[in-house]
Amino acid sequence: MMSFSDLIKNFFTHKDFLPSADKIPGTMFTPLHFIFSAICIAAVIALAILLSKKNEKTIKTVFTVLWASLVVLEAVKIVWESVSGSAVRFEAGGILPLYPCSIFMYAMPFAIFGNEKLRRAGAGYVCTLGLIGGSINFVYPATILGNYSCISFAGFHTFLYHGVMVFTALVMLLSGFHSYKGVTKVHELFLPALPFLLVSVIANAVNYSPIGSDYMFFKLNSFIFAPIGAATPDILATVIVYIAYLIIHAVFYLPSFISGRLAKNN
Repeated sequence: MMSFSDLIKNFFTHKDFLPSADKIPGTMFTPLHFIFSAICIAAVIALAILLSKKNEKTIKTVFTVLWASLVVLEAVKIVWESVSGSAVRFEAGGILPLYPCSIFMYAMPFAIFGNEKLRRAGAGYVCTLGLIGGSINFVYPATILGNYSCISFAGFHTFLYHGVMVFTALVMLLSGFHSYKGVTKVHELFLPALPFLLVSVIANAVNYSPIGSDYMFFKLNSFIFAPIGAATPDILATVIVYIAYLIIHAVFYLPSFISGRLAKNN
């Protein structure tokens, strides 16, 4: 079993050179993972409450700095993952930022710099699919903590990235930067899905290319979805996933939409 000092010494060590996960403290569902997650969640909530009390200019400045930092760190992570293993390789089928949570990097400019509709689309993603994906990572960061400790570069990156996602969503909702209210038209239910739809085009171009992949889980071949994917044709799986994503984005705004329609009819 690795000691805490071993974790520090191997902070930047690639998984190819690490022992099996059961010998690494801080991998998924270990006590260190839960303690680390709890500390991160507490910090995210406390900092979000503090920032939400600031003016919009300050909030946008913080959002811009965090977004730019995550974009740079994502590039660093991709390079590190590609060159620090037992062989230098770029695995286009899995390393590209085309996952549901990757959309955060593409949606934030809409939220920060866009006009009213683009802002609602960008912030809408952050406060729906982004909030769900970021929150899940604290409990089930399977893609990273299956091989790495939370006390590692890969672990630090995933908790920082997803922590910022949750932090940003909470600030938006607590400050009034974004709201689930005020939706009166059908197309407004699906406006938050715009960033997802744009990124999905590239994701599926890779999924159905000779590279082959399951970016954004469109083929249902990953993790807990694998049994479904194995029994479902790829095209049908992709249609099902598109519908599921659209529902996830819209459901947060349904109470506002329904209440608005009822009030209009009365």
